[in-house]
Amino acid sequence: MRKVILSMMMSLDGFIAGPNDEMDWLPPFNDEALWKDMHRQMWKNLRSVDTLLLGRATYQIWEKYWPAAATNPASTKNDLDFSRYADETQKVVFSRTLDNVGWKNSRLVKENIAEEISRLKEQPGKNLALAGGAGIAQTFMRLGLIDDYQILVYPVILGRGKPLFKGLENRIKLKLVETTTLRPEVVALHYKPL
Repeated sequence: MRKVILSMMMSLDGFIAGPNDEMDWLPPFNDEALWKDMHRQMWKNLRSVDTLLLGRATYQIWEKYWPAAATNPASTKNDLDFSRYADETQKVVFSRTLDNVGWKNSRLVKENIAEEISRLKEQPGKNLALAGGAGIAQTFMRLGLIDDYQILVYPVILGRGKPLFKGLENRIKLKLVETTTLRPEVVALHYKPL
């Protein structure tokens, strides 16, 4: 059976973005060695994935950025590789407000998230990666739909912003499966629910 893998980047204090969606706390894009390590870790995880699960905001950001990155002369090799991957991979977008999705290989789900995920998990294929944003990740956590938590933790304390873990009423017990240090700056954590 296919698994749902939460794949997120987070500050040490649990935020995935600043209060105004700032991502300026991530390492600079010109730190090629660190991004190469991060992409190596990401590709290790994505080799087992053939479907991306996205919330509305993340979908709209990705739809604007990743197809354009394929033809941007300033794109790095890592950007080009991920742009091709994102374009060719199936994308399921969860939104109550969008009326349609236009990016290649995308489809919209407006309701019945648990039933949709159950149906997807029963289909043949590789795993499903929940890649963004905070709201949809919190919904999946509340519904008990996440089989693996794979989180890249950055050495920064934002103090405020968009928390990854918010509005959870029940405890979720996890087992640490693996930790990987990506250079001294970033730690990749892999947990499974008990």
